[in-house]
Amino acid sequence: MSAYKALVTDLDGTAVKISSEGSDVSEAAKRAVRVAQEKGFKITCATGRRWDSAKPIVKRLGIASPCIVQGGSRIIDPVTEETLWEKHLDASAAEATLDIFKRESDSGDLLTSTVLHQPLHTIDRAPDNAQFMYLLNIPTEIGVRIANTINAQAFAVAHLTPAWDGEGKIDVHVTHPEATKEHAIAIWQTMVGVSKEATIGMGDSGNDIPLFLSAGLRVAVGNATEDLKQLADYIAPAQNDEALAHVINHFMLSEKLQ
Repeated sequence: MSAYKALVTDLDGTAVKISSEGSDVSEAAKRAVRVAQEKGFKITCATGRRWDSAKPIVKRLGIASPCIVQGGSRIIDPVTEETLWEKHLDASAAEATLDIFKRESDSGDLLTSTVLHQPLHTIDRAPDNAQFMYLLNIPTEIGVRIANTINAQAFAVAHLTPAWDGEGKIDVHVTHPEATKEHAIAIWQTMVGVSKEATIGMGDSGNDIPLFLSAGLRVAVGNATEDLKQLADYIAPAQNDEALAHVINHFMLSEKLQ
């Protein structure tokens, strides 16, 4: 019998290709999720995506457990689409974040829970009641500087992920300090009745380090960044080589990939 009762997986670069709309979800992955859930295992995702872009992947995978989206700022029931928990940036934190974005970068698009991909230079004030603020597709050096500045001031937390568009570019994800993947997974674990020790965490990049902090078994996919691999207990196949199905079959179902 498996010692692990739950799996939390990142989506982009882990369960599906980066910028996927869900068409690359394999039959093997769908089968593994379905069988695991039928046997009582809890499967979910923890992603930086908004629910509207995560939804097609979640539906294709057949995930039934509450899903962690928007970088850990929202937990949503994938069946009813009801928000079960959410955390918003303070107004002052949102304004300070926008100030740093604009001071450090003259490029990139702003994406928030209320603003859809607007060029940064067109934004005059921070959106009200935002759950997250993402600055997309900026040079890596600038992104690192922005994230370090925000994290040093501690009014919010910033993570970096590879940009969907543009080689050598990066995205900066900013949320409330208590709205990271780590915090949201802990809340999810209470919701579904599993412990940290019984949870597998699976990811591919630096923004999955908080995910690892909430897992008893830390799994990096074969295409993961070296910093994440150094923290992993197990290296799975690459995302495009059935990583998700492999981990479920190997650690939960004790089956070889069909």
